[in-house]
Amino acid sequence: MTEQISATLGLEVAAARHGLALMEISNRRYLGSKQKLLGSIDSAIQSSLGRLPNSLVDTFAGSGVVAAYFADLGVPVIANDLLTHNAIALETFLLHSRYNYESLCSLLVELQNLDGLDGYISETFGDKYFSVQNAAKLDAMREYLDKNVSEIPLRNAALTSLIYAADKIAQTVGHYDAFFNRESVEKPLVLRAPKVVGHGFGHVVKNMDANVLVREIEAEVNFQDPPYNSRQYSSNYHVLENIVSWKKPEVKGVSAKMDLKEVASKYSTRAAAEAYQDLIEHTNSDLIALTYSNTASQRVSRSNNLLTDDDINRILGAFGSLEAIEVGHKEFSVGRTSNRDHKERIFLAKRGK
Repeated sequence: MTEQISATLGLEVAAARHGLALMEISNRRYLGSKQKLLGSIDSAIQSSLGRLPNSLVDTFAGSGVVAAYFADLGVPVIANDLLTHNAIALETFLLHSRYNYESLCSLLVELQNLDGLDGYISETFGDKYFSVQNAAKLDAMREYLDKNVSEIPLRNAALTSLIYAADKIAQTVGHYDAFFNRESVEKPLVLRAPKVVGHGFGHVVKNMDANVLVREIEAEVNFQDPPYNSRQYSSNYHVLENIVSWKKPEVKGVSAKMDLKEVASKYSTRAAAEAYQDLIEHTNSDLIALTYSNTASQRVSRSNNLLTDDDINRILGAFGSLEAIEVGHKEFSVGRTSNRDHKERIFLAKRGK
């Protein structure tokens, strides 16, 4: 652990030498983030096992805070997410030994000093999700990375910094289903260097369907935080996914969304229970830790849980012994659902007869 701290401090010094502030993996707005529940999740898992897990897979990692938390404790983790922009961020923070940190800092300074450029982001998202000036700045940075940086881990690390910076100045409430319909307030687009986690090796990052993943990997603990309702994460974060993929697709509607069929989750459809049963039947772990809210029936139907408590009890009960822990939690809301009596539950299922 001392070596780990020393190495991390060395990277922080490198960032400061280039005049760069640091960003942590949690420094972005993300629906359903478990940042405030990390202590409860850790306590629940360690109480069940009697110790830290030997290995953990974060099956629906999202922003990656759970995977990063356990990686920082020295637990080998497998972090997976269906969205590419989340997967490259996980690689940046967890697998930082794959790129040269000093080179990344130099690259970020180069990008920061670029003049704006009229391009795909300006035409597609300018004066919508971003001010015209910031959209042009993002265009210049993204084109530069595409044309001048061939080393994939380094380019992805720079892209992660770009995504986090874009999130800070996006004219939204934290997701990209809509944008502020008012005159833009100009905020500076500032790139920061990642405050990386652990040694930078010994972990695995995947970018795939969770139900395919569990058929290919094993870990002592399978942590699961699937989508709860019909609000697709691909739809909420389509702008960032578009910028990372850089295929410059045609977009439609006021929200300027691309075709999202390839990254749509079954867990945000009526097939959620069927998909979850398949996931559990193919999970190769001793302990499953599932976080799932109590919002089964609320005022806004799109925000209602698609997995009922009966579904969870039936499916996890077939896996092994089951217990549930209820944790009070103020949610990150997208609108009229903000006054709910929101409780997060941690379901623990130990493999058994």
